[in-house]
Amino acid sequence: MKKLFLFPTLALLGLLFFQATIKSGAEAEILEHTMAPEMPANVKAVVDQKCYGCHNAESKNEKGKSKLDWDAFEATKKSKQLATMGKITEVLENGDMPPAKYLENKPEGKLTEAELATLLEWSAGKKKSK
Repeated sequence: MKKLFLFPTLALLGLLFFQATIKSGAEAEILEHTMAPEMPANVKAVVDQKCYGCHNAESKNEKGKSKLDWDAFEATKKSKQLATMGKITEVLENGDMPPAKYLENKPEGKLTEAELATLLEWSAGKKKSK
């Protein structure tokens, strides 16, 4: 009688373990594919030079700060980082950043083609082709 009880119990435990293993593997795979790429040094240099002045926690530019705060970016969840990166890509592709009004007073804030390409490559998650 004890043998009959032992078999279903072991089978149930094995099934639960198997499901947990599959779920953990699937979750790890999903996380791996949704990780926002780390900001490389070349991207950080462009952000620091051309974007950070208006998009930081201490900025007097409330609109710029509310749209994107680089100080808070890396501390946010990866899903929010990816969403923000999508918005960055869209804004850059549309030519909306830096704004024309800002560039009237600070033409040195205009992104060069190389800087724009660097930011777009990172924000769109594209790998540089060699």
